[in-house]
Amino acid sequence: MYAFLLQMTFVTSLAVMTFILLRSLPRVATEEAEPSLAARFSDFLNQLPLHHIDERINSFLFKFLRRSRVFILKLDNRLSRHLDHVKKSGEQSAHPSVQEMIDHVQGEGKDIE
Repeated sequence: MYAFLLQMTFVTSLAVMTFILLRSLPRVATEEAEPSLAARFSDFLNQLPLHHIDERINSFLFKFLRRSRVFILKLDNRLSRHLDHVKKSGEQSAHPSVQEMIDHVQGEGKDIE
């Protein structure tokens, strides 16, 4: 039992020393090479607030599409009114009523006899 406790103490002390060594390892400064152009560009893109830009684009598109929809509905309404007006004025001026046409045709038939 005494040998087991001695071995456990030895292994535990090795583990603690290894742990301390590994924690201090990142503190050692290594010379870093100059970052490449691709790495700089990647860092620049990571710094951009893309979510803010995306929100603004979505907001702009929503407003633009909503306003263009209103414009198209107004245009459709005006065209419909204009077509109704043209249809009503065209029926009155261009074509005589159906009864007048029938009377005219019957009147021509009487002249021939």
